[in-house]
Amino acid sequence: MHRSAALSDDDRTLAPIDFEVTEFDAARRALEEPPAGVLEVQRLARGYWETRRRPLRPTDRAIASETIEWLVKLPSALQPLALAEKYPRVANTIAAIWSDCNSAIELLDSLLKDRRGGRLGFSYDVEVELRALRGFLEEMRFARFMKR
Repeated sequence: MHRSAALSDDDRTLAPIDFEVTEFDAARRALEEPPAGVLEVQRLARGYWETRRRPLRPTDRAIASETIEWLVKLPSALQPLALAEKYPRVANTIAAIWSDCNSAIELLDSLLKDRRGGRLGFSYDVEVELRALRGFLEEMRFARFMKR
């Protein structure tokens, strides 16, 4: 028996195609974004982060008077002297938000964890100081919580 090459009526019936309802602006943004992995490769390229940082200010190279006051108020064992000497800009930033415990913890977490990939990190002495500051803030936050 020979079958005909023609399709029967049953074969011509197509199943409906499922579509996802999408807003036009969301679809446009998705098309404008680079394919997965492209940004990661760019971030690893030499010099990428230097182009993304804000320009240095004169105050970034020196300890601000507010930072000196903050350092003096800290217990002597906790004073991040290596941080202040090697990275005054970072010390100034921490000192500026120190009174907001949650923001300071978030900042310290962002400094201690490489979320961008390819970061060199801090020297051991500075990292130890940053971790000590974070631990101190956690203790302060816990003490405040327990007073409630």
